[in-house]
Amino acid sequence: MKLKLLAVSFLLTLALPLAAATSYSLIAGMGHMSNFAFGNITSFPASAEIEQGVNDLGWFDDVDSSLVMDMSFGLTQRRLVQDPLTGHYLDSAQLGNGQFNYSTFYSQISYSFRNSLFDNIRTEGKYLTLDAALNIRFEQAFDSFDNIRTGRSFLDTYLEQLNQGDTTYWNADQHFIAAPDIEGEAYMLANSLSLSASWDDMYREENKIYREGLTASGKLTLAPWFMANRMPKFFDTKVDYYSLSADVTYAKVLYSREDWKRWNRLSIVIENRTFAQILFGQDVPKFADTISYPGIGYTNLPIVIQNQLKLYVYGPNFLSDNTIPYGYIFVDTGLAAGVPNNSSGADWENFVYIETGINLHFELLGSLHLTAEVSYVFSNIPNYGNFLDWRVGAYFSF
Repeated sequence: MKLKLLAVSFLLTLALPLAAATSYSLIAGMGHMSNFAFGNITSFPASAEIEQGVNDLGWFDDVDSSLVMDMSFGLTQRRLVQDPLTGHYLDSAQLGNGQFNYSTFYSQISYSFRNSLFDNIRTEGKYLTLDAALNIRFEQAFDSFDNIRTGRSFLDTYLEQLNQGDTTYWNADQHFIAAPDIEGEAYMLANSLSLSASWDDMYREENKIYREGLTASGKLTLAPWFMANRMPKFFDTKVDYYSLSADVTYAKVLYSREDWKRWNRLSIVIENRTFAQILFGQDVPKFADTISYPGIGYTNLPIVIQNQLKLYVYGPNFLSDNTIPYGYIFVDTGLAAGVPNNSSGADWENFVYIETGINLHFELLGSLHLTAEVSYVFSNIPNYGNFLDWRVGAYFSF
């Protein structure tokens, strides 16, 4: 009885600040899927992220504490670059085969306890934000829309070459070392804990064109197998991985001019982003391997460093304050190293690339986006080397 009273008293103590708290709900973002069904010339509004939370909890002095629930769902398109059974990298003929593409429906929910500290007068926000989160993700893989459109079936040709007999991709007995998220009938449940910290000293105008300052963040993700990530009676897949990442972005306005309505006439902004990640584990799902090289896809190597330098030019607003053409010249460099995750007997790899090009963008009423990009890639990545990359597309976001 005493333990029950103590527990109830503790819960009531935690609940007291909720009376002064503020709840909110917002659409945090929308995403689009490139290469939807017709190669480089399509984009498709394919995902959404919704954030709900309770802030101003008042649990600590001079600290903004909040409880946040992030929900996201949508479609993604993926392409294998590794042999599904061994983890060795595919040869050039296999890489050009669209049957190694597949699509995935996903839904994810994250529960976070967030604390923001140290007032930043310049940005009217906080300098430091600390997050502790529980993340739950569900995925179901299926054939890519391009394969469905052309009458192909994912991995059919591959399985025929192995004389497997049954060439159906969704085979409950099929085991893929390199792609644990598409084993069996390709249902996946991934649970993880994450700890993150971010530093924000980036001043931004409401139109997001004028931005100056520095942001930095770091994140530790733990997704061991014993966090209900291996339940063969309910899900075919296995998840077991750990990651540590860091991200730093610096932006500087070189020139900015507005008209009497405060609409942009011409702005030039330089921005540099550096990203590093260490990712390892026994069963690394594709969604955790967030590094995508231009025109190549996922490298799935444990050590990755990337740098992206962009020079933005924003043209004049017209029709409305959120209708504007803009573009940027960019130089990306990347290094990846290590033995490929989810491989058996694969060798240590060292991949380096440099990509330079131009991206043109037209935003209409803040919702319709038209894009076009052309670039050239210099790399030592097997079966790719140096090549011209391009894409055009359209998507909606709010």
